[in-house]
Amino acid sequence: MNPLLPYTALAGAKAMRDAADEWDERYRQGRTMPDEPAGLLVENLPLLPKGGKALDIAMGTGRNALYLASLGFRVTGIDLSTVAVEKCRKKAERLGLSVEALVADLERSPLPSNDYDLIVNFYYLQRSLAPQIVASLKPGGVLVFESFTVDQLQFGWGPKSSEHLLHPGELREMFPDLETLLYHEGTVQGDRGPKAVASLIARKRA
Repeated sequence: MNPLLPYTALAGAKAMRDAADEWDERYRQGRTMPDEPAGLLVENLPLLPKGGKALDIAMGTGRNALYLASLGFRVTGIDLSTVAVEKCRKKAERLGLSVEALVADLERSPLPSNDYDLIVNFYYLQRSLAPQIVASLKPGGVLVFESFTVDQLQFGWGPKSSEHLLHPGELREMFPDLETLLYHEGTVQGDRGPKAVASLIARKRA
């Protein structure tokens, strides 16, 4: 242990290791998202750029990254879980798709600026990342973001803390400088039953 590191930094690093271990175990057991790409992506292709560079934040085993690669995007996918990233790499190889799948701690790994035509973020809520996401989009680039709202608590599954749940109207407020192309907040049908989500597709002004 480095004695020069402040206690808060050490505690934060341990929390990240614990989180990574927990997600690794979930992915080993298959307790994760379905293999199909998110409906928000599939149903709104006309709103997306026609190719270019794409970033999938907290990609899991790559369901959306692989889908975007199949459409011709040059995709980078990042996730905290080594197990998830390795699963994505194997799927990509099996399908003959090219995805740069990387292990990264988004609390400590800044996103590059002005780099992506498309960024997707599904069910990962790190509020402090919002300004980086905007900065990482190229002018005219599109963000697709969907995550649980506090109403999800009534269904008994998903995040248990409001820290990881969006409040009413919050998702739109997180990206005030982007042009909203689509916004929805409410209950939809998911693979595990009803779920309460907020969904946003927005474009960075040129």
